[in-house]
Amino acid sequence: MECILCRYPAKVIKGTQKTYYHCSNCDLIFLDERFLVDSETEKSRYLEHDNTLENAGYVNMFNKFIANAVIPYTSGHRHVLDFGSGPGPVLKVLLERQGFTVEIYDPYFAPRKFSGADKFDIITCTEVIEHIYTPRETWEFFCVHLKPGGLLAMMTLFHRYPEQFQNWWYKEDITHVAFYSKRTFSWITEHYPLKLFYIDSKNTLTLQRI
Repeated sequence: MECILCRYPAKVIKGTQKTYYHCSNCDLIFLDERFLVDSETEKSRYLEHDNTLENAGYVNMFNKFIANAVIPYTSGHRHVLDFGSGPGPVLKVLLERQGFTVEIYDPYFAPRKFSGADKFDIITCTEVIEHIYTPRETWEFFCVHLKPGGLLAMMTLFHRYPEQFQNWWYKEDITHVAFYSKRTFSWITEHYPLKLFYIDSKNTLTLQRI
């Protein structure tokens, strides 16, 4: 099976109910396309989430993300695209409280078309890329629509070892189809015009467009 990110041959991970592949080149783990859900099922799953300003835990998660992955690297960058904003754009509200100007995009809840002239100082992408089965297109989008020197601030839970994948709770969400590790992001910075500014041990990173 060809890796959906780097196109290197990937191998089946044994011991899982669904079929997943692991790429030894870029370290991405991804679901076999036979198990992808349809768009109606996917949208329904997103609507089950309690992603609102009234959810204190959700708000605290985003405030921590802003403090760790956005504010320290802004240097006057203020025009933001929240990529994959979901049905309740909580991050937009929190960023606007910090003085940012925020536009949103979501294929289900805030669809829009982009032209090559659409450029942003910052793109945020929180708990989104694990849902995307066409990562090459997405990473190319980020590079096209970030201004030179612009920031890409992201959240996605990192996988650690393929051997532990079969018992990992994160894969059980039916809309989670691609799983990144810290090594995957190292591969990305070698193959896209992006520089890693910050990465923690769990789920958060900041890259710069170069």
